[in-house]
This record gives sequence, structure tokens and C-alpha cells, in this order.
Amino acid sequence: MSQILNDPYADKHNIVYPNGVPNAYSYKGSLAVFQLSHFNCGGIAISICLSHKIADGYTLCNFTNHWATIARNPMSSEILPMTPQFNGASYFPPIKEDLSQTTFIPELETEKYSIKSFSISSSKLTALKAWVINQSEVQNPTDTEVVSAFIYQRAMATKKVVTSTLNQALNLRPPLPKNTMGNNVSPYCIHTKDEKEMDLPQIVGKLRKAKEELRKKYKNAQPNEFVSIAQEALNETIFNGSSSNFYMSSTIKFPIYDVDFGWGKPEKVCTPLKNMFMLMDNKNRDGVEVISGLKEQDMLAFERDEELLQFASPSS
Repeated sequence: MSQILNDPYADKHNIVYPNGVPNAYSYKGSLAVFQLSHFNCGGIAISICLSHKIADGYTLCNFTNHWATIARNPMSSEILPMTPQFNGASYFPPIKEDLSQTTFIPELETEKYSIKSFSISSSKLTALKAWVINQSEVQNPTDTEVVSAFIYQRAMATKKVVTSTLNQALNLRPPLPKNTMGNNVSPYCIHTKDEKEMDLPQIVGKLRKAKEELRKKYKNAQPNEFVSIAQEALNETIFNGSSSNFYMSSTIKFPIYDVDFGWGKPEKVCTPLKNMFMLMDNKNRDGVEVISGLKEQDMLAFERDEELLQFASPSS
């Protein structure tokens, strides 16, 4: 296990995932696949793969914690408040409209990707937040906003692009109940058109504005209007004319490291995803892990970026 835990490249984690399931856009098997791996040292790994067609990060986290709680103690009083409710169709009912124009077409799976984890300590995160607060009107910037903006800025710089789009996902709980399961997120994005817009505080301000505007739309809408709002947001993320698209997702503040099946809490949680950045709390909740899935040539530049390494370090 130490060979995996101490390696900043997440490629080795693939040995504990069901073969051919993660990142397989054309996978036609079960919507949920699980694998238990045993190591000669006595350690174990549990991998959980849920189709994004039916689940988002919050669903995965809540489902796993509920399952682990039952495994520890089927009579636990903790079970009822967090019991998953599969009622997402009442908010996002099936529709008959032709969505062919908004279908996401992924890159060919033959692309070679490198997946590497970087760690931003609490002190470095505080410094980034101070930079934003001192140079923008955004008060109390969140960890997700600051780290997303910083990683986006460095990814643009190392890829040497200016016209680009950062795509994020908004958790719709609230206004949806906390234990509502499903793929209950809505996309939103910001655009960068010239070098003046690559300033970190400005990027954070754009993220805050875009997120607040979208949340307001959902707050003032009826459930039967949610689909049209999500479709409108999806259209903007796809048909934006940018030369580069960067995808960011965050599970910061999600209780991922609280999952305990009875053997204790996990030593390492990883989500190796291609063509995107995943932000999550580290084990001690005193910093942020950034799992970066980039094309090999892009990773070579990204992992050597001096400004990135001033705040983020390869993590094990």
C-alpha cells in the first residue's frame, strides 16, 4: 500500500479500480460497480464507481457514508437522518426534448493522460485568500473559489492560452433537500478573453458572481423549471467559442474522510479523473488536495510551473 500512498502520481491507483470502468464514457455495464482489493501487507482498498448519469459527488459521499454506518451498526441512530432519498425525478422530471445539440462529446479515450496530486497547505491557502481580499471586493472567499481560480490561472499560463473557459458545477442542495440523491448539479462557467482577466482576484470575483446568479435562478424557480435552467447553463459551457476548456469539480467540506466501515477512517481518498481538476480536503482537513488529470504534455509544463509550486507541492 505504501507504494501507492507515497506516490504523487495517481496512475497507480488504477490497480484498485474495476478494470475498464473509471472514465469509460462508453461503458454499458452496471450503473454502480464496487471492488474490494486486498494487499499482502494486510491493507485493503474499496473502490466505488457510480455513473455520473445518476449520481454526483454529493450522492457518492452520502451513499457511501450511509452504507458504512449500516456496516458498523445497523441499529445506529445516525442512519435515519442521512438515509438517501431517490426522489430526484420530482425535481428533474424526464423530458422528451431533443438534447442532441447539447450532448457532451468526450475526447477519444486513446489520449494519454497523467494524473497527479498537489497539496495546498492551510498557510498557503490563507496567503492566497489574503491576496484576493486585498485586491477585490469579494469578502470571505471560499476555499473552492480561491483554489479553483488559482489552478485555472496556472493551467492557462502553462498551456499558454488566454481565450479560455473554466467550467464548474453547482451543488443544488439547497434548494433541494440534503439527502436527495441523483446527479443534482448544474454547470456554470466563466470566460477569459485577454491577459488582463487572468488576475487571480478578478477570476475569483467572476466565479462568485456566476455562482450567485445561477443560485438565484434556482431559488426563484419552481421544480418544473429546473431542467430548462440547467439546459441553458449547459449550452453556455459548451458553445462558448473558447480555444481551451478547463473543468473543475470540488468536494471540499464533504465528509469523505469520515467514511468508516468498521476498520477505521481511510488513509487516502482519491478520484482519478481525466481532463479535469478535482478539489478535495486532505485527510487532516488542514489544506486542499488538487487531483489534476491532464494530457501528458500539459502535465509536464504544469508540474514545473514556478508560481504553482510557490503555493502547491506534489503530495503523497
